[in-house]
Amino acid sequence: MIKRNVFVMIPVVAFACCCALFVAGRTRAASDLTPKQARRLIASIAGIQLPSDAVRIKEISAFGNSAVVVAQVETAFRLVKGDQDKWRVAEIRTGDRRWEDVELLIKALDVEKTGRARAELQSIATALESYRRERGFYVESESESVLVDQLSPRYLTQVVRVDPWHQPYLYEGTRTGFILRSAGPDGKPNTPDDVMFTNGTH
Repeated sequence: MIKRNVFVMIPVVAFACCCALFVAGRTRAASDLTPKQARRLIASIAGIQLPSDAVRIKEISAFGNSAVVVAQVETAFRLVKGDQDKWRVAEIRTGDRRWEDVELLIKALDVEKTGRARAELQSIATALESYRRERGFYVESESESVLVDQLSPRYLTQVVRVDPWHQPYLYEGTRTGFILRSAGPDGKPNTPDDVMFTNGTH
């Protein structure tokens, strides 16, 4: 069967998106986030540069050192019909910019999410070390929720239960060691894209 590529361009549409913007390396709280700052951050996400009028900020909700921004972004999608007459989204165009490969964008977002997962696991690992220094052992559990309940709020000020892909973090701990894990982009534990921290003798 000969593969057919049929391109369909959807006219520019507006859609609402929620973006969690994390304030890192700053002393100011997320409540200081201005619409202009949020617009600039969203406009440059995943390496795409948008004209300022392509992003409209509708609402900003601050939560400590993070904020949820609801925005409208002008977007067009190019769909491709391949084998078995199945359509798939192949490219995306934001504003009046060039077409971007969707798979490359997803990979770029996964890189950013992997960095965020690593930072969150590092904060939990640091809290575990503080716990061990005071008590002489790590939290014994195979449940991340039990772990967080043991660490918060004395050792862990910010409760973190799910990774950037909205899957629960995984924990296996004995008195002498632990494994902290995010299943990564594929959502499957014990695969090469896992994000993992270990310490001690497990």
